[in-house]
Amino acid sequence: MSILHAIAINVKKERFNKNLTQEDLAYKAGLHPNYIGLIERQKRNVSVLALSKIAKALGVKLTSLLDSKQ
Repeated sequence: MSILHAIAINVKKERFNKNLTQEDLAYKAGLHPNYIGLIERQKRNVSVLALSKIAKALGVKLTSLLDSKQ
């Protein structure tokens, strides 16, 4: 599994677990909703800063979004 695939799966899974829309997550993270969609579809190479904001908005550790074993 590629790292982009792992990030996409983990972000989407955590977002669903928190009952958040892409728009909700984007707002909480201070990012654009389209950017969240691109990440979840593996169309965007996410920066460490953006991934950190997403992790904080989801209330999870950054490393959990990078885990390819889930």
